[in-house]
Amino acid sequence: MRTYLRIINPIVAAIVFVLCLYAAVKDSGTFKPHAVIEGGFATYFLAKGLFCSFALFILGRILLVLMAMFDEKK
Repeated sequence: MRTYLRIINPIVAAIVFVLCLYAAVKDSGTFKPHAVIEGGFATYFLAKGLFCSFALFILGRILLVLMAMFDEKK
């Protein structure tokens, strides 16, 4: 579990962010980074990627700290 929280969880969070960023700047197979500024679905995917990857990363760190606290008590 610790290996997952230390290594795999941040990698998964980065992959989620990259996938949502890719979905935000690609439209019909063309690269359109200005679509993020204009709003709409591109901004939604960027915000979703930021929120989900950040939440996944922070939750993993919180669980790692809680596991360390409970191990010290034993």
